Amino acid sequence: VAAGGVPLVICGVDSIGLFFEDVEKIRAGARERTGGEVNVIVAATHNHQTPDTMGLWGPKPGVSGISEEYNRFVVERTAEAAAEAASALRPAAFVAATKKSAELAGFLNDTRPPVVLDPDLIVLSAKGRDGKPIGTLVNWANHPEALGAKNTLITADYLASFYARLEELGGGVAVFVNGAIGGIQSPLGAKVIDPKSGRAAPENSFRMAEIIGRRVAELAFEAARGAKTAVIDRIEFREKRIEVPVANLGYRMAAKADVFRGRKPMNANWTTTTPVGLVRMSRRRKPLLEIALVPGELYPELSRGGVKRYSGADYPGAPIEPAIKRMMKAPHRMVFGLANDEIGYIIPKAEWDERQPFLRNSPRRWYGEINSTGPEAAPLIIGTIRELAGIQ
Repeated sequence: VAAGGVPLVICGVDSIGLFFEDVEKIRAGARERTGGEVNVIVAATHNHQTPDTMGLWGPKPGVSGISEEYNRFVVERTAEAAAEAASALRPAAFVAATKKSAELAGFLNDTRPPVVLDPDLIVLSAKGRDGKPIGTLVNWANHPEALGAKNTLITADYLASFYARLEELGGGVAVFVNGAIGGIQSPLGAKVIDPKSGRAAPENSFRMAEIIGRRVAELAFEAARGAKTAVIDRIEFREKRIEVPVANLGYRMAAKADVFRGRKPMNANWTTTTPVGLVRMSRRRKPLLEIALVPGELYPELSRGGVKRYSGADYPGAPIEPAIKRMMKAPHRMVFGLANDEIGYIIPKAEWDERQPFLRNSPRRWYGEINSTGPEAAPLIIGTIRELAGIQ
């Protein structure tokens, strides 16, 4: 998209995650191919059924699972797609819609207290002069892991059916970007009814993935079809690089062992550099859509509100971070998770719980803290989004 300025390309990549270093290569490749300036956002869907692009799943601890050949393939193809999109701009009007329904929430399960979901489906569709959709961007918060942990086949999970169904309906090129999926917002543990049988679809199955993907596509298409068309005349893209403290000893050890293969280097005093961004699309100076670009897996209570104070938390008196979507002013509000980087779970500081006694008397550490840089990530990222949004 472009509105009187530098083109902005949004790329949704079916990947477990891409570090900022690979995103920078994609951006450079897009600029080289177009021969001009282009802003590129790359958001991984956090698909658990894809090859390892981060080094997480090596043959043994301390050994990287990254295939440089595969990472180069992802970088080159994404840069190629971004350049193609930027070079093929044509006049378009937009439709933005937000779909709320209990059905969408039913495809989700939250494994961590407090139980907070961010199930709204936010849709942005571009229509050509002939009135037909050129493409449709959908933002929803749900891990693509309907097939479960034992699947060994490479697949886009429920997104394979989503892309196919949305394009079949006539939505144009289908693009999906995940949202606030921290706390393992996923279909695992959800009861998904098969419309053909009227019974629950088998867990960890391709059928379950198909049902979710097709239905989400249908709801997105219906939402866009029923919304008003608007001409966007201004697009703002802002990005700031910040340093986040890495308190996680596992992350530090992985960096020392070069598990990330030169990616995610640690700065002095064990910090890592990551980008935080904001997009605002407006019509006649009135925002129509705002997008927060979050470099990891945000807990839903940081997206829509609902942070709780627990007596067993490590920082029970920490200030409550303002919810991103409540800070925004546009009628339609997206949160892009794993946007331009992946630093792991982003947890409200007041809910951070690494020391016993654990929340709700859990006998073991909560999963989120094991896969997070540390308790300072959320305050820093939320504060940066607030700054980029111009909120005092």
